[in-house]
Amino acid sequence: MITRPVLRAWLRALFGLPASPHLLARSLREEGFGFVRFWPRLRATVPGWTGLLEGRFLYALAHHGPGRGAIVEIGSAWGRSTICLARGSKSAGREHVHAIDPHPDIPDPGHWSEAGWQKGLGPVPRAGGSRLPWLLYNLQRFGVDDWVDPIVSTSLNASTLPIDGIRLLFIDGSHTYEAVKADIDAWLPRVVPGGVVVFDDYIGVKPTWGVRRAVDELLASGEVRPQLETVGMHVWTVKE
Repeated sequence: MITRPVLRAWLRALFGLPASPHLLARSLREEGFGFVRFWPRLRATVPGWTGLLEGRFLYALAHHGPGRGAIVEIGSAWGRSTICLARGSKSAGREHVHAIDPHPDIPDPGHWSEAGWQKGLGPVPRAGGSRLPWLLYNLQRFGVDDWVDPIVSTSLNASTLPIDGIRLLFIDGSHTYEAVKADIDAWLPRVVPGGVVVFDDYIGVKPTWGVRRAVDELLASGEVRPQLETVGMHVWTVKE
């Protein structure tokens, strides 16, 4: 059963606008309850930092966001945001998702241990090590392994691939100023006019992170609309 608070949060996430009967009608008309059906299981079984508002927003952009062209995600980890993008785009029969991440070896992800994952899920990859097996496993479980192109690479190395005409660019890779600026410089020229660029961790950032500085410089450059819209911990703007 979908409660009123869940519906209100769902609506607030739709392009960052406040809840209203008009938006509810639009959301139901264009995509039905696709997001609501898979989100609780995604939230419970796939680690990550994408919350309800952010996940709903990525799903909506992938499903009926503006423009035509590729969807590129920089930073996939275990695949929570990737699945939101792919489920939205696949349900609308739109573009595939290019998910870029070098997938380095990492420690066991804490409470998302193998024992916890295995409950009710059957065989799973080992905990720790590269996150790539987990990503592939999660894409398969949520039925989007045919809709995602996992690219095991740094963002800059992947920028040499022939991925042009991007309508949705989600930058959530390394959070240093140099890395975020390099991601913008490498990928923004490929975004179509009117395409959407989304950033994570601009809000409430750690002092050592450079997301805010890199994004603020972009806003002053004239290459995108100078205003940021906010959805949860995500901010977004539009390519001019």
